[in-house]
Order: sequence, then structure tokens, then C-alpha cells
Amino acid sequence: MEVVAADRTADDEYHLHELEIARTPGDPRRVMPPVPPGVRSVLDVGCGAGQTLIATDLGPDVLAVGVDVDQHALALGRRLTDDVLLAGAQGEALPFRDGAFDMVLCRVALPYMHVPTALAEMARVLRPGGELWLTLHPASMTLRELAERVRARDARAALYRAYVLANGVALHLAGRQFPFPGGHHRQESFQTEGGMTRLLRSAGFGSIERRASPFFVMTAVKGEGLGPRA
Repeated sequence: MEVVAADRTADDEYHLHELEIARTPGDPRRVMPPVPPGVRSVLDVGCGAGQTLIATDLGPDVLAVGVDVDQHALALGRRLTDDVLLAGAQGEALPFRDGAFDMVLCRVALPYMHVPTALAEMARVLRPGGELWLTLHPASMTLRELAERVRARDARAALYRAYVLANGVALHLAGRQFPFPGGHHRQESFQTEGGMTRLLRSAGFGSIERRASPFFVMTAVKGEGLGPRA
């Protein structure tokens, strides 16, 4: 399917650009989940227009499902493909039965959620032995953005970045998050390997590891041992 250029919005252009990156193996901005053999159902939490699932090209034998809170992005995704089922839902309240999926992925969407609640939901909808694949926001990213806002003398944006920084510290130290005051339940934070390892264990995951990558990628397996995989 094709989205006519005259009908595109700025948000459409963003998602289409992300799809182009996902389809270009040599692009240094590309980060894609390796789908293990035998996987027959995959859920993408915070899927946008479904660009990661579209580019992964899982084939007709694999059930590919994406959820997002952005209805406009989901509408674009439905125009792009019939091979991915797209639905509106929050990561903290997934509308699926327990153990429904072999794999759950979440590409840079978890940092905008209430992380402990979203991880518990991802664990719930994964079958025992199912794999979780996450890309996250490191503290260095938040610090860089805060410095940029300060240099630009954008007080409002700098205040929000300071909140994200404080929320990330609280998540790392205590496994807790706080909504931005007056922000309609916005929960943004950065993540750390140690903090995420503790949260993943609490949610029932084992075999937790940070993958070698230019990006902050962590994987885990529901119900397996608590050490890293060999």
C-alpha cells in the first residue's frame, strides 16, 4: 500500500521515515529485534504505525499485533499494511489474554510509560519462555537534552527535562515513578541497566541481558533463571 504524498502530515512523514530506516540494513540508526525461530505470535507495544513489524516481514504464519495510544499513527499503519493487526491500547493495560504471545517487543516506547506496570503487563501476555525485547533511553540522552534546553534558554522544556531526569533517578534507585504535575499522567523517565534488571526480575523475567549494540537494548525471558544467558 502507498500513502499519497499530498495526504501526508508531519507525523506521517516521521513514521514513514522510521519505516524507511527499518527497511535499510546498513542505516546506522536502525535497530531491529531478532525474531527467534518457532515464534508464531509477536506483540509490539507502542508500535506507532507498525513500522517495526512491517519491516521485520514475519510472514503469513506469524500473528503480528501492534498497540499504541496514537490513533492517527494506527490509521496510517492500516493504510500501509494488512499483515499487522493494529489496536489502540496503553502499554500499562494490554487488552489480551494471559500467555497470548511468544514474543513482546517495545522499541523506545517504554520510557514514556509507567515502567513497572507496563513490564508486568508484558510478562502477563507472554507465554512462559517467551522473549521480551526492549530499546530504552539512557541517562546520557536525558542529560544531553537538558543541556540543550538550558543553552536554548527554553525554561519550560528544561523544566520538563529536569523532571525526566529526576524520574529516571527515582526509577533506578527505588523502582518508582511519578507523573509530571499537570501532565495528564505523563510518566517519562530514563532507564539504567541495573534498575531495569531489578524491575524485570520483579516482573517475573530471567535470562536478563543488555545486548551489544550502539543502542540501549535489553532482552529477557519470562520465567527463566535470573542470570544472564551464555
